[in-house]
This record gives sequence, structure tokens and C-alpha cells, in this order.
Amino acid sequence: MKFGLNKYIALLCLLCTFCTLQVSLAQRPNLGTSSRMMNSAKEAMAQEDYDKANNIFRQIIDSNAPIPQEMPYHFAKTLFHLKQYDNSSNFLQKYMEINGFNGENYEEAKELQDKLKAPLAEIRACQLCDRKGYAYETCSTCEGHAHSPQDCSYCKGKGIVGCSRCAGKGMITKKNVFNLVEYYECDRCKAEGRLTCPECEGSKTELKTCRTCNGSGRVTSDKLCSHEESQT
Repeated sequence: MKFGLNKYIALLCLLCTFCTLQVSLAQRPNLGTSSRMMNSAKEAMAQEDYDKANNIFRQIIDSNAPIPQEMPYHFAKTLFHLKQYDNSSNFLQKYMEINGFNGENYEEAKELQDKLKAPLAEIRACQLCDRKGYAYETCSTCEGHAHSPQDCSYCKGKGIVGCSRCAGKGMITKKNVFNLVEYYECDRCKAEGRLTCPECEGSKTELKTCRTCNGSGRVTSDKLCSHEESQT
């Protein structure tokens, strides 16, 4: 009877394991799914709806599904039309690494590489954007001054420090000629035991390099740069 029960439990465990595996396999993204999504993105590209194509390609990447070999090229082409030239170059390079001379779109990829040279050179030469082509904007923390008020590091933002002469007690001791201890008010702090912070002069703050922009006075925006001073 005990043997029969153990056998039943073992079979039940095996069945549960099998069912779990089936569910896991069913839920796992596969190449067929990503290929169908890529075809949808290509259809959007054919209609010049590059924003839609961009969203589909990013969904494929976020799904952790296997990436079709030709997808990096099509994504690079989409990003080129969206003027995201640095990202386009990165995906094009990935396409060449994966496929080499054997890619279906090898010749088209080489042509796209040539088209990217001019806009990438513009980005590198421009002082108004970062290396990815996104425009700089004035740092809102320091308002472009590169420094911002922060808690004084010397007094920890308190504006006062303990008197070092009397150790913050307000009194100092001395031994007289009879070797007796005498107490005197500390003349440095006027017996208060504390002094105005010599660094911030009681303001509790000091100007430091802005932490937001690291002292540059500007931060990268989410807008692509037009490489013109008048851009908004």
C-alpha cells in the first residue's frame, strides 16, 4: 500500500513538472514571434511611418525574444530617418558584426554607412550637443552658473562651529603660581563656546560645483540638435 502511494505521488510530481515546462515554453518569446513583429515594422517603414516602426523594434528588444539577423539593419535605417544618427550607426555596426559579407542587406548597409558619415561628422564638430546628437540645455539647478549653493562642508550647514581654544566649553583653565587651577572666560568666543563658521560666515551655505551638471552649466536634453545657435 505504501509503495503504491509513493508511486502515485511520483507520477503526480512528474505530471506537474511536465505541465510547468509546457507553460514555460508557451510563454517564452520565440524567433517566429519576433520575425512577425519585424515584418510589421517593415510595413510601417514602407509607409514611411518610422515612429511606428521604431516602437515595434523596441518592443522586440524589450521582449527578450531572439533577434532576427536582418533586424539590426532595418532598425538602423529607421533610426536614420528619425535623425538618431548615433543609434543608427551602433545598430548598423552590430548588423555588420553579426552578418559580415553574408547579410541579405549587406550592400544597403554599406550605403547607409556612407550616408551616416556626414551627419556623424556634424555631431562631432558641434559644440551645442553631446556625442549622440542631443542638444544641451541650461542646467536648471545652477541656472547655467556651474555652481550652486550647498550646505557648508565645514560647519555641516549649521553656520556655527565649536571654539577650538576652549573645546566648546566657554571656559579655559590655567594653573597659577601656587599650582591651583583657575577658570577664565574664553576671550576668543566670549564664553559662548562657539564661533561663527569662518568658511560660510554664518550663511550655512557655500558655492560648490553643481552636482547636476558637474560644473558645466548645461545638461543634455531629449531633443535632437539642429546644430544652430537659435534652436529652441
